[in-house]
Amino acid sequence: MIKKSAAAAILATAAIATAASPATAGPLDTLFGSAGAGSSGSGSSDLLDAGSSALGSSSSTPQHYGKLGRPDATNGVKSINVWTYAPKAQAISPGVYPKNSHLGVRWNSTIDAGPVVDGNECRMEIRLSGPKIPKKAQLTKTQDCTSAKSFLLRTPGSYAISVTDMISGASNSIRFDVQ
Repeated sequence: MIKKSAAAAILATAAIATAASPATAGPLDTLFGSAGAGSSGSGSSDLLDAGSSALGSSSSTPQHYGKLGRPDATNGVKSINVWTYAPKAQAISPGVYPKNSHLGVRWNSTIDAGPVVDGNECRMEIRLSGPKIPKKAQLTKTQDCTSAKSFLLRTPGSYAISVTDMISGASNSIRFDVQ
């Protein structure tokens, strides 16, 4: 009887310790793409790292990143959050991806109060710069306030992608390397 109680206590302790330990399933990059300020330059990773404070539970004012939009913008966009978008590529190291990969940008637009704008009332321009960019890929236009765009990048080098809402003037950008 004592052996069964001791075994149950050990199993319960192990279960509690396992539940309390951090998950090892993989970084947020696997889910969201690279959002680190060091590799993307966006500062948007603070939204992922700030925990509940980024969701407004302990702060009454949302955080906005990049160049802020005009207060009188008809679509209400205050800021654009950006992340490196690597739908099938694994980073070699933070902010560095293999050549011949589909890489790009994922973005969302937020209003002053913080909620995401998930409609087509924006006029986004996505500009890709880096080595040997075809003219067709240098500028992409869309009305999607929240979306993603990827490019097949074959040439090693440093790349930058900026996302600008032409209605509000809000913009943000990411940087990454291809090896």
